[in-house]
Amino acid sequence: MAIKRELLPLPTSIVITIVAYGVLSFVIFRERPGAVQSDFVNRLLAFLPHAIAFVNALALVLLVSGWWFIRNGFIKLHRIVMPSALGLIFLFLVMYVTRIYLGGVKEFPGPESLYLYLYLPVLIIHVTLSIICIQPVLYVASIGLTNRIEHIPRTKHKLVGRIAVPMWILSLTLGLIVYTLLYREY
Repeated sequence: MAIKRELLPLPTSIVITIVAYGVLSFVIFRERPGAVQSDFVNRLLAFLPHAIAFVNALALVLLVSGWWFIRNGFIKLHRIVMPSALGLIFLFLVMYVTRIYLGGVKEFPGPESLYLYLYLPVLIIHVTLSIICIQPVLYVASIGLTNRIEHIPRTKHKLVGRIAVPMWILSLTLGLIVYTLLYREY
C-alpha cells in the first residue's frame, strides 16, 4: 500500500516528534552519574547556556524575518530563512541535550517572589509551548521542504503555519527571558 506524497508530512512529523521526545525523556529522566567532571566538561557547561541563547536569538530573528517575508510576498527569501531557523533549532536541541546530559541544570538564584510570579510562569509557558509546537513546526517544515512552490497553496502549510509560527516565536522569546533571568540578572 503506497502512501500519497501529500500525506507524508503528517506521519513524518509525528515520528520525528516521538523520537525527539524519547531522546529528551531519556536524557532528562536518566539516572545521573557521579559528580566526576573534567575541566573541559565544566568549561563546556559554562559556555553552553550562552551559545544556546545566541542560537535561539538568531533563530528568532530568522523566524520573524521569514514570517515577514511570506506576508510581503518574498517567497524565495521565506524558503531560505525558515529552514535556516529550523536548522538552528536542531543545533539548539543538540546543545541543550548535551548540557542536560552532562548535568548542566541551574536553579533560579533570584528572590523567591520573582521566582514565583515571573520566572516560574514564564518557564512553564515556555516549556509547554516548546512541547506543543514541535509537531506542527515539523509538519509545516516538511510540507515546505517536500513540495514545489506552486503546490504549497493546496496544502495545509499556511493554515498550520499561522498557528505554529506564533507559538514558536513566543516560545523562543520566553526562552530568552528565562536565559536572561538565570544567567544575566542573577
